[in-house]
Amino acid sequence: MAETPRPSDPDPPAPPDAAPPALDKARARGRRVAFALYYVVAVAVAVAGTTQVFMQAFERRAAPELHVTSCPDGLSRLLSAIERARAAASLTDGEDAALADFRKALRPDWDDRDNIEDLCRPSPSSMAALDAIEQLRYAEEHAVRREAADLAPLRRRVQAIAPRPLGPPGLAPGPAAPAPPSTSTASGPDRPNPQNP
Repeated sequence: MAETPRPSDPDPPAPPDAAPPALDKARARGRRVAFALYYVVAVAVAVAGTTQVFMQAFERRAAPELHVTSCPDGLSRLLSAIERARAAASLTDGEDAALADFRKALRPDWDDRDNIEDLCRPSPSSMAALDAIEQLRYAEEHAVRREAADLAPLRRRVQAIAPRPLGPPGLAPGPAAPAPPSTSTASGPDRPNPQNP
């Protein structure tokens, strides 16, 4: 004879470590919210960084103190700024200091480079000249680095063995000052003897 199930049998007991279904739903919802917040923050950081990079790379800088009105004038200013920067860097010992002096001396002329490019754009030969001047700038900057690194030890060595000038430091010895008139009684062909008229 077959046993029929009893309608009053309770559900099998749940294991002791299982959480109620409402608690599982709350945990799942909490995980989803945490992941959403994480991704929102990650995307915000990425967008902010990308925006700043694009602004730095593509934003034109204004140089209000310069008013270059022609391409040849702008090109000559850029070239003279390179020469000025080269001279400033040659006076400095140490790669970092020489490079900083080089870049500082390029200003304010090179701050107006974008405006100069706009003025030169109609002429292909002017654009080629601007490109050559830019290449010269970076070659000179590279040379400043190389010379500062190579020449600094040699300069220190020469300073250590070279005779020091007399007088305040930093001043090169100049021409000798004329001697004050002598009050001696020695007479020469150019000096009359005060005792013998």
